[in-house]
Amino acid sequence: MKRKRGPFTASRFARLIFSAAFLFCAQFFSVKVDALEIYRPENYGAMNIVPCMVKVTDMDGNDASSSIISMSYSWYYEINKKKGKWLHRYWKGCFTGGTVVHLEMKSGTYKISVYTPVKDQAEYSSLTGQEWTSNEFVYKTGSPALNVIFVSPVANDNGFYSGAWHIDYRAPKFYIYTKPKME
Repeated sequence: MKRKRGPFTASRFARLIFSAAFLFCAQFFSVKVDALEIYRPENYGAMNIVPCMVKVTDMDGNDASSSIISMSYSWYYEINKKKGKWLHRYWKGCFTGGTVVHLEMKSGTYKISVYTPVKDQAEYSSLTGQEWTSNEFVYKTGSPALNVIFVSPVANDNGFYSGAWHIDYRAPKFYIYTKPKME
């Protein structure tokens, strides 16, 4: 005699398989809690190629670069398929517009900032004649609420770049490109 299956047996089995697959995938593809992503959305024109360098200090302002476990880069648009060329370039250890920095740190609380030396400011070097710096952003590893911060250029109230960077946990406003942070 053939045993008759109930209407929920196959459904329960499918749910069990789906749940197991989900948990397996979530383990390998989830964002690490101790990892921070630093997004620099694309900017307009030449500002897009002005690089930022990441600076990590402890809470007393001492260099904490030895606390970086790993640092890697990725780009919003990896390849321009029409021309077959890279759209965004890795630039001497810095990151440009359209780049995401993946930063994994040893446990602790750090101040994250970015800067651009005068020699790397391209056509914008005459704006201030000095190094562009950002605000310091306090980052505590393992914080479940914060895994992403955003970097954008700063502009005056007329919309002209003023020669600084702004770091925030909120994404900047966009209209085709990133709108600068207004002073």
